[in-house]
Amino acid sequence: MQREPPQLLEDAQHIWKAGVDAVMPDRLIPAHLRVDGHMLFVGEQQFDLEKVRKIAIVGAGKAAGAMAVACEASLGTALLAEKEVHGWVNVPADCMVPTRRIRLHAGRPSGVNEPRPEGVKGTREILKIVSALGPEDLCICLIAGGGSALLVAPVPEVSLAEKVRVTQLLSAAGANIEQLNTVRRQISLVKGGGLARACGAGHLSTLIISDVLGDPLEAISSGPTVLGHRCAKDAIDVLEEFKLLNDPDVQSIANYLHGSSSHDQPWDEVESDTRFVNFVIGNNAT
Repeated sequence: MQREPPQLLEDAQHIWKAGVDAVMPDRLIPAHLRVDGHMLFVGEQQFDLEKVRKIAIVGAGKAAGAMAVACEASLGTALLAEKEVHGWVNVPADCMVPTRRIRLHAGRPSGVNEPRPEGVKGTREILKIVSALGPEDLCICLIAGGGSALLVAPVPEVSLAEKVRVTQLLSAAGANIEQLNTVRRQISLVKGGGLARACGAGHLSTLIISDVLGDPLEAISSGPTVLGHRCAKDAIDVLEEFKLLNDPDVQSIANYLHGSSSHDQPWDEVESDTRFVNFVIGNNAT
């Protein structure tokens, strides 16, 4: 039997809603963060809560506020108090929602998808929180789409305005997301594993809702918890390819990259596999 246009429209709306519902944080988080007795399950990891002193929850992204609320619900009132759960999550201004223990911070205005001073302020607070953690603490990081513009901490040698400008120039020249991230990771204290390197917790478990095809971890929000080879030479090559290496607008960035290239070195992948674990809990396939 042939379906009429109004029925086809209704079917399409049901299909779309089912897809969106499948990746809602209040559905995804309980499936990947739960408490059973004295055990806490995070992704594929399990932690004996009797050995965990404090729990910090940080993150960024358009869905990260709803993820934070779902985390608080999954942990429960008693555990929130017992483990002194605290944290900071950067979200767009129109994604602010009430929370109990985790502070949400408007890292940028609604509809402005580029780094802003508000994001820098919030990211500094996140770095302060994770760096204060100790080996008996657990840090849970929440990452969702839009995190690149919300987790913002340029290296001291580069201003926020210069970082925004180089992104604009590369985009206008036709650089793809991988090339953009190659440059942005090198001039950030938080991207490209910077958050993981700053974290003093015994374990850092990251829950990710991916909006990138194929889910390459280093590309989702520029991989703040993904350790790997930090190579300034790669960023130099990108600027050279797009004839920006001698552009006056990015001269301080070029100078910084040239100074950093002699220190390029890979990070210990063994440590990456044990202390820092990333879980994609929702994506386009979901």
